[in-house]
Amino acid sequence: MNKIKNHRYILKYPILKQFAKFCLVGFFNTLVDFSVYLFLTRIFLVYFIAANIFSFLVAVSFSFILNKYWTFRNQVNKIKSQYFKFFIINVIGLGINTSLLYFLVVYFHLSDLLAKALAIGIVLFWNFGLNKLWTFRPGKGIIIE
Repeated sequence: MNKIKNHRYILKYPILKQFAKFCLVGFFNTLVDFSVYLFLTRIFLVYFIAANIFSFLVAVSFSFILNKYWTFRNQVNKIKSQYFKFFIINVIGLGINTSLLYFLVVYFHLSDLLAKALAIGIVLFWNFGLNKLWTFRPGKGIIIE
């Protein structure tokens, strides 16, 4: 782990460390998202679009806390406004994700799970970029480590 932490590119470009942390949070967030999604679609037979929206709502709060305090190390006490920004970015990301999910399932006949994984991978870059630049933008109270 220290080898990765002290890699010359990580030391030269701290944004890579943030992106790696964001991806790790995203991985755990995806586990929450997929767990809720599978529970709803496979056990309760909820329509996949409705299940996708609900699983997003459950996972977004988990993601906000980890990203605020661990990924971006943000100590600014503006939780309401930051959560609102985070939520807006993620709702737009959900729209992109859901649209991709729909088109990949309906028009390209991919399995819903593969389509969901692809959509998550694409929306990852949207979410990181906007949260870094808007929600948790560098400034007072922000530590990039």
